[in-house]
Amino acid sequence: MRLTFWGVRGSVATPEVDNERYGGNTPCVEIRLSPKRALLLDAGLGLRWQSNRMLNERSKGNQVEILLSHCHWDHIQGIPFSPMMYLPDNQVVIHGAGYPTRPLLDNLMEQLRPEFCPVPNFFRQEIGAHVRVEQLTSDPWFNALGCRIRWGFLPRGRSATHVVGYRIESKDATITYLTDVEYPDGPEQCKQALELARDTDVLIHDAQFLPDERAETLNRGHSNYEDALRLARIAGARRLLCTHHDPSRSDRELDEVASWLRQLNDVQAEVAHEGLQIQF
Repeated sequence: MRLTFWGVRGSVATPEVDNERYGGNTPCVEIRLSPKRALLLDAGLGLRWQSNRMLNERSKGNQVEILLSHCHWDHIQGIPFSPMMYLPDNQVVIHGAGYPTRPLLDNLMEQLRPEFCPVPNFFRQEIGAHVRVEQLTSDPWFNALGCRIRWGFLPRGRSATHVVGYRIESKDATITYLTDVEYPDGPEQCKQALELARDTDVLIHDAQFLPDERAETLNRGHSNYEDALRLARIAGARRLLCTHHDPSRSDRELDEVASWLRQLNDVQAEVAHEGLQIQF
């Protein structure tokens, strides 16, 4: 089992020189379970490069399941540009919630409207891979590629919107993915986040903002590094990986955050970058 970050940038892609070490692709994290089986956390532009790598290794017979946190553009924009979608003899399942009440498939179909996107509609059975969309149900657990998945709705500040967090349990490790979350009363008051992150081996957490930016970023639906650390400590997470970096945050600024995190002696915490791999 191998964890790989293919996109760590939030909100908008940043193909800029000042961001090239940490990366400019929007969110996509891969949990590779075998040469032909992978769980993906979100489907930003990093999905294109993940698909290219997987297809170079095996052009057919791949099984991919995508766990979407929500349908904001930076979390789904890689789907139409993933070559996996257009090659027969591959299977793709997309899990997630509709927003706010529309079915997930309807939301995903919007980005394939021909006036917006010049690619074939791979949701049609006769085109490309076998692609299926699975709307989350009232059951907080489901199975995907031999893993047990728990999901839950998380707050985005004081707004009425929500985002989906995931806990992935396998025989090798437990991984929790919480992005685009903002705790209006602090992470210690968010029961759902605590349950998803409890004793996890790896906590992947949104940390778009800096602590001193809190006042000016309230109710924007994102956390800062202190929020992520507080949850990791309370939940007993063994390792914290901070991601969804602000598009204005340069490599130099992220180096400063990484240096600060390395000085902590009670939590193993680091700043995620494209290409970061963890083997279990």
